[in-house]
Amino acid sequence: MRKGPIAAATGLAVAGTLWMGGAAGAEVLDESCGSTGCSSSVNDSGTGATAVFNWCLSSGTTGTLTTTEPTCGNQKTYWLSAGGGHTPWSEDWDTLRIDAGWCYKVKFTLPGQPDNTTRYDRRGKSAAWVKVEDFSDAHILAQSSSSCP
Repeated sequence: MRKGPIAAATGLAVAGTLWMGGAAGAEVLDESCGSTGCSSSVNDSGTGATAVFNWCLSSGTTGTLTTTEPTCGNQKTYWLSAGGGHTPWSEDWDTLRIDAGWCYKVKFTLPGQPDNTTRYDRRGKSAAWVKVEDFSDAHILAQSSSSCP
C-alpha cells in the first residue's frame, strides 16, 4: 500500500472524513496525490481488470457505482494484470471499471478505518465504474462471469 506524504495529525482526520462520506470540496480529479494521498487499484484476482484515471462526477464516495462512463479531460485507462497488477505508484487513479457480464469482489482499504468488501454484480448488465477516493485502495479479490465470488 502506498500513499503520498501526509502530516500524521491531519492525514488521518482528513482520511476519516473522506471515507465516512466525503468532505465538501474534497473532490480531486487530477494526478496529484496532494495532502489526502493517492487512490489506487490492485488486482489480486486471476483475471485482468481496468483502472480509470478520473472519476469525472461531482459526487460519490469510495464504493459508489455509476453506469455513466467517465469521459472527462485528461482521461486514461490502466490495465491491471492478473495476480498483482497495480496502478502507477505516485499517481492518483480514482476509478475501477467493472466489466459487463462479470461480478467483482472488491475490498476497499483506508488507514484507520475498517476494510469494506463489496460485490458488484454486472452479469447480464452493461459495464459500470466504481469510485476510489483519495487515500483509498481498491483490491480486486475475485471476479467471475459465471457466479458472484
